[in-house]
Amino acid sequence: MLRILSCRKTKAILFVMAAIFCLNLNATTTITAIRSFSSSTYIPGQSIDVTLSIGINGDPLPSAVIINETIPESWQITSFNIPFDKFTAPSTYTWLEFNATGVPSSIVIKYTVFIPKDASGIQNFTGTVEYMDDEEMKTLVIGGSTSIQPPMSNFGVSPDTLHFGTIDTTGNIVLSNLGGTAYSWTTSVITYNGITGWIKVPGSGVLGPGENTTITVQITRSLLTTGSHTGAIIFSTNTNPPITQTVKVSAIVGNPSPIIEFMACSLLGFDNDGRILLIWKNPTNFTGTIIFRKSNMLGWDDIPVNGTSYAVASRLPGGAECIFKDSTNADTSFIDSGLDLNTEYFYRIFSFDDSSAPSYYPVYSEMYLDSFSKSSAVKDIWPHAGEDMFNQWHDFIGTDTNLQNLGAYYTSTGVSEPDPHVYVGYVSSNYIPTPLSRVVGFKNTYLLNSNFVLNPEDSAEIRIPVHLDDLTNVDTVSFSNLHVYHWPGPNNKWEDITKQVIERNLEQRYITVKIEGSLLKGNDYFSVGTPFPVIHSGSGGCFIATAAYGTPFAKEVDVLRKFRDEKLLKNRAGTAFVRFYYRHSPPVADFIKNKPGLRAFVRGMLRPVVWICGRIVG
Repeated sequence: MLRILSCRKTKAILFVMAAIFCLNLNATTTITAIRSFSSSTYIPGQSIDVTLSIGINGDPLPSAVIINETIPESWQITSFNIPFDKFTAPSTYTWLEFNATGVPSSIVIKYTVFIPKDASGIQNFTGTVEYMDDEEMKTLVIGGSTSIQPPMSNFGVSPDTLHFGTIDTTGNIVLSNLGGTAYSWTTSVITYNGITGWIKVPGSGVLGPGENTTITVQITRSLLTTGSHTGAIIFSTNTNPPITQTVKVSAIVGNPSPIIEFMACSLLGFDNDGRILLIWKNPTNFTGTIIFRKSNMLGWDDIPVNGTSYAVASRLPGGAECIFKDSTNADTSFIDSGLDLNTEYFYRIFSFDDSSAPSYYPVYSEMYLDSFSKSSAVKDIWPHAGEDMFNQWHDFIGTDTNLQNLGAYYTSTGVSEPDPHVYVGYVSSNYIPTPLSRVVGFKNTYLLNSNFVLNPEDSAEIRIPVHLDDLTNVDTVSFSNLHVYHWPGPNNKWEDITKQVIERNLEQRYITVKIEGSLLKGNDYFSVGTPFPVIHSGSGGCFIATAAYGTPFAKEVDVLRKFRDEKLLKNRAGTAFVRFYYRHSPPVADFIKNKPGLRAFVRGMLRPVVWICGRIVG
């Protein structure tokens, strides 16, 4: 309640003040006055707290001070710790502090002011402190905060995700105007599953300053197929600039869509800190990924139970431990560390969705993928003592014969990382990234683990050892046609870098490649192998039959060729047989083609084969 003093009381105060000032002649007084707000901005229709802190020094202290405070017009003080003594329209409040023996050395006035709903822009506060000092009436302007304005337009949306799980069909989103001006909002919906219309949300609305509203989102499950489904609701305001907020939406029909690919790869480690790299590919409609680990074979009971939430370090009924859980970042890799170097570890990966209130019910994909690996030991560290990391060769020093002739030369003017170095090791073929299916090789793999990133203009020469077993995978492989492979390449696959070969040293058995620094990712695997020859369907390739019948156009050759194309090349075993035939049959065909008796014998041997193949392919 505002209090306005009567004229009689006002005159009395002025008389007392005059007397007080006479009593304070020859006094020396120093006063400080600071104003502060409880908030740096204001919201129309709400309140803020204001504090006036007055510090007084003097000997003696003055017997009275007058404090005047002018607030923005139409704003109103609703509460205070010290009642004011006078109100002067339109918005000035006055406090008189009086004590015959001297006012306190500290005066703190706290008041709450209500802000009208139509308030806008910058609003100013002014104030003074009046007192007598050395026979002179003085006025001090109150400093500190003197103006306040509404916050910039802001838009709150909560929550930022809606997980409908397997049951729910409705969910709520709270929209908040966190700024000082009204604005309108609109919505749009996008879906990532190719199905439209399954997410329904109000299209628009208006929010006043400081207002909140709750909207309901609905999903139509009958439009969805089995698996995971995701989308997003985009909220936009008509402010300048517009504010955009996104709420992710997910729903599950039956079970979450499974992880598509998964592999565990050996990394280099030390005795008590072995490491394994896990790589996977999430489904298009990602809702969550969870991975479990066990130090022995995974069993039927190492399966998460729907309705149970598993945190990292919790265990499945079969004993497998949760080591990774992600429902927000859609990560596709994880390094499992702190492992025993001598232990083989088994991993199982699932998709999952935790759902949301009200029917919080975690659910896991029925399909899962398994992988296993074992950490490899660090065998060498580059640079060695007295060497620089860059612009000189680093050679393997150690007793491991698998790594003899391994080396590298990093060309760089320097990197940003301190203490750049490379861990060097050999990885068993059982624990490397999944080899290419159409390549024979990957018998010996070398891992370079660097703690630095080369600059775009930098390069690296990598010297890769070649062992005898690299040359005996296929009897047609020779040192000169070995290909060199590097991982990780695009899409986490091995990439053929044979075009970057700059040296093949047969005497010392190594191949050197020179690659751009950008190709090195920190955990880089190198190996050698030879691609299978491309097998084409159609004419050609039936070498022995062609030699036996004297022409590739014989009807018997056509039957065998059709059997190859329609049956053998349709499965892995048949394709392997065809490759074996292509490697070994040309010398046989050359041997019989000019021997009529032998050709007749072969035709007799082929007759039942041709008959059976003809019956199969029609």
